[in-house]
Amino acid sequence: MINRLQDAFCKSSYKYKASHLFKKKLWKLYKEKKSIQYQDRSVIEKYQEKKMRKLLMAAYTTPYYKKTIDTVKKPISNFTIADLKKFPILTKDIIRKEIKNLIVKNPIGLYPNSSGGSTGEPLTFYQDQNYKDHIWASMMIINEMSGWYWGARSARLWGAPRDRKAFSKKSKLFWQNTRFYDAFDMSDLKIEQFHKDMTRHEPEFIMASSSSIYLLASYLNAKGIIPSYPKISISTTSETLYPHMRKTIEDTFGVKCFNRYGGREVGAMACECKRHSGFHIFMDNVIVECIDPETGEEVYDKPGEIILTNLNNLGMPFIRYKVGDIGTLSKEKCTCGMQTILLKEILGRSMDHVILKNGKIVHGWYFNQYFFGIEGIKAYQFVQESLEKFTLYIVKMSNFNSISFELSLKKIRDFIGKDCKLDIHFIDSIPKAPSGKVQFIISKVDPEIIWNKNRNTAQMAANLTK
Repeated sequence: MINRLQDAFCKSSYKYKASHLFKKKLWKLYKEKKSIQYQDRSVIEKYQEKKMRKLLMAAYTTPYYKKTIDTVKKPISNFTIADLKKFPILTKDIIRKEIKNLIVKNPIGLYPNSSGGSTGEPLTFYQDQNYKDHIWASMMIINEMSGWYWGARSARLWGAPRDRKAFSKKSKLFWQNTRFYDAFDMSDLKIEQFHKDMTRHEPEFIMASSSSIYLLASYLNAKGIIPSYPKISISTTSETLYPHMRKTIEDTFGVKCFNRYGGREVGAMACECKRHSGFHIFMDNVIVECIDPETGEEVYDKPGEIILTNLNNLGMPFIRYKVGDIGTLSKEKCTCGMQTILLKEILGRSMDHVILKNGKIVHGWYFNQYFFGIEGIKAYQFVQESLEKFTLYIVKMSNFNSISFELSLKKIRDFIGKDCKLDIHFIDSIPKAPSGKVQFIISKVDPEIIWNKNRNTAQMAANLTK
């Protein structure tokens, strides 16, 4: 049942005015950030470069970055983004080894954060108050791009254990007109409870991890239930949203799905608009590159490894950070009016790639086609144990279609090679990573092995032509 008092309070002009009164600095930043998205791209790029120089001034006080900046042999005030792209790539291993040398001198409002629960390799780092302020303003804009409005009755379907305490705090939920649903447990019993409560609550807007809302949609679909919520839209994040997942979600709920992209290390980075032509990159927050993993060259309009420079964390700069995702960058302009560059697609983690024995690298999304549309499959996980061994975990429902499933298995075996072993396990649920994320595709074979081999082959060929 809708809490009418809460709903009226959260949508009132009094609450809106109070927020502006107590958060003047943040609302000013919000207006500035919203405005810059519609400026001419050349103006945005100049603004971005100005912020980059401010970041480098802070970075110069760190032992790690000082050495690199000195090699450029020019004043920071003359640095260009092209100069920045000559910096070495920052990896998680480097951060673990050099964390003390990455923190600036006299940081303001520094606090610890961490990520990496989905890979089993936690990464600790630090962020500052400036970064935190920009996150608040950016999230307001991203939520609005996704259909949310001030005071909208909302639901948050979220599975990260570390966020439970913050997201489930009653006073915060009341103030935000939001209900929190702990998606770490997505058993049929829990999903049924979530559905019944959302039916009573009638959220206008749902924010959810991609796998959680997909499982809810799949459950309702299988039961023939047409939900009466949400009224406006659904915003997905945290995990890769594959095309078949989007279709199931939108068909089930009858509203559009708006995907967003970011991370704990670099914050709010990009979001879809109503045109759904790609992810609008917040160029005032980040500098984005896509690098061909084999050549090391920057690429547009073809998949590459995403490299990010966050422009707001002045306490511990992340310059040319390798996030571990694969995406396609485009200079194309969206017809919505925003002038920022686009991430046309995000293909998922670099470790979501399956490596075949012949050296071919196939993105894990390729295998989704074999499971999507098979009646009675609630969830699955495809794991590459080695070049010769694969494991498939299936959660089936009562209407499981064994004939369609066997046909898909044959296609998979033909594709990976008949000399490869494919083990099948039927289980009750797919285990989640410590971060609360579900990994549909897992490869334990590092694609760097193939990429390094290809780089070396290309280098040898180049040397022979000299």
